[in-house]
Amino acid sequence: MTKKTYHGACHCGAVTFEAKIDFEKGTTRCNCSICTKSRFWFAIVPPEDFKMGQGEDQLSDYTWIPAGKTESHLHYRFCKTCGVRTHAAGSDGTFYAVAIAALDDIEQDADLLARTLKYNDGRHDDLKHAPADTRLL
Repeated sequence: MTKKTYHGACHCGAVTFEAKIDFEKGTTRCNCSICTKSRFWFAIVPPEDFKMGQGEDQLSDYTWIPAGKTESHLHYRFCKTCGVRTHAAGSDGTFYAVAIAALDDIEQDADLLARTLKYNDGRHDDLKHAPADTRLL
C-alpha cells in the first residue's frame, strides 16, 4: 500500500489536520505512563506528511521528562476546548505521532489497522519489543 491522505479533528472541531499515512507500516500502542493513561494509539509520519488545518491557536502543549531522561522527546498537542489529543510532535522536529482516534475517515481501513498494529514496551524504554501484557493497551 502507499500513503493515503486522512483527515482528522478534535471532538469539538476547533482543530483539524490531515496526514499522509501508510498503514502497511503499522500503527503503535505503547505502555509508557502517558500512553497507558490516555490509551494513545498512533501512526508516525514525517513532517512533510502532516499538515495543520484550522485551530493551531486552539492547541495546548504538554511535555514531560521521563524518569532517567534529561529532556522531553515529545510535545503532546490537544484541543484547549474539548481536550482531545490530535497528535504529538517530536521535540527534534523529525516526526509527528498522529492519533488514530482523531482520524475521521479510517473505517474502510479497519482490517489493515488491526493486522498491522504493533506494541512498544515504553515503560521499560524498549521500543523494539512488545510488553508482556498488551490487554489494557
